Amino acid sequence: MRMLLATSGFLLLSCFPALAQTARAPSCGMFQATFMRDTGDVNAAFVRPLVVSRSAQQGDFFDLVTNVRIDGLLECRGDTLVRFEVKIGLPTDTATVTKFERVQNAAVRAALGWPATRASQAVRRLSREAEEYLRASNQRGDHVVSGKTEYHEGGADLGMIWTARDRTLIIVGTGD
Repeated sequence: MRMLLATSGFLLLSCFPALAQTARAPSCGMFQATFMRDTGDVNAAFVRPLVVSRSAQQGDFFDLVTNVRIDGLLECRGDTLVRFEVKIGLPTDTATVTKFERVQNAAVRAALGWPATRASQAVRRLSREAEEYLRASNQRGDHVVSGKTEYHEGGADLGMIWTARDRTLIIVGTGD
C-alpha cells in the first residue's frame, strides 16, 4: 500500500512541471527559432518594423516576412510572447493556401508546445468553424461579413477570423 501511495505521489508530482509549462508563455526567442525551423519552405524571418509613434510602446514588435503572400506580426514583452498574428490575402492559389496551413500549424506548435497532430486538428477545427460562420454571416447579409471563432486553454487563446479578403490566425499568449 505504501508503495502504491509513493508511486502515485511521484506520478502526481512529476505531472506538475508539465502543467506549469503549458500555462507559462513561451519565450519569444524560442518561439521565433522553432517557428522558423518548422516553416523553412516559406523562408520565414522576423524583422523589426519601423514604428513612428508619439506614445511609448510596452512591447517589442517583429514583422513576419516570407517568400509567399503570408504576413505576420509578433509582439513580445521582454522575452515573453504576448501575441502573434499570421495572415494570408485572398484570392490566392492552392499551393499558397497549403503553405499557410503549415505556417498556422507551426505557429500553434511553437507558441503552445503542442504536438503536430494536436496543432493540426485545432487549426482544421478553427478553419471549419470560421468558414461556416463566414458563410452564415454572408447569408444573413451582415454589414461586416466575417467568420470568427476562438479557442481557450491554459491561459493561451487562439482565434481565427475569415473574411472574403483574408484569413487570420491570432495567438494570444499568457504574457498578455
